[in-house]
Amino acid sequence: MPLNLPRGRIELFLIIAAIFLTLLGTGMEVLHYLFDHKRLLGFSRQFSLGEEANVTTWYSAMLLASCALCLAAIAFVLPRDGGNYRRHWLILALIFVYMSMDETAVIHEMTIRPLRNAFDLGGVLYYAWILPAALLMAIFLASYLGFLKHLPSSSRNRFILAGLVYVGGAFGTEIFIGYWWDTYGDNFTNGMLNVIQESMEIAGASLFLSALLRHLTAMGGELRIAIKA
Repeated sequence: MPLNLPRGRIELFLIIAAIFLTLLGTGMEVLHYLFDHKRLLGFSRQFSLGEEANVTTWYSAMLLASCALCLAAIAFVLPRDGGNYRRHWLILALIFVYMSMDETAVIHEMTIRPLRNAFDLGGVLYYAWILPAALLMAIFLASYLGFLKHLPSSSRNRFILAGLVYVGGAFGTEIFIGYWWDTYGDNFTNGMLNVIQESMEIAGASLFLSALLRHLTAMGGELRIAIKA
């Protein structure tokens, strides 16, 4: 029994979910900092965009895992002969598997304290994981320039836009959040910076998933889940 998933409906869901979680997360920060509602029967922590291991991080992890699945599907559809960057698609799928795992397990945060203590970092480098992340991103970009040029212009532009939004949220805003936390501590501004960060990550991952679905469509494929006895 095939279960067809129209791309348009998936994209509509991604838009609604991103808006809903952003508005709900903003509301939690307003209630927490301005009205001193710290718990709200647990809902404050579960839907806060500044907390880990909650509903919003689960959704973000699922988004990244869905991107990994689409990347793997594209790689397996491509022929094994050279020139189609099949290996790049597979590596990108593995990267997104790790990103999905890291979203819930926060593995990158394990590097913060050792690096901060070793190099006496603070201010914009308070969250010291951005240093090795910057190096890895530079290596990634250098390795994937040919991949980007090989893509159709429509897919390339969507991929770049999604990447800029996601990296701007995950990496760019971390600089401001680190400086604010190290300088002024936990307050409403810090909470809203976290909202901006997480909402940009959700938006970037959603844009990338949409771009992958459109790329699959352009390849002549379709997204179908077939359940067989």
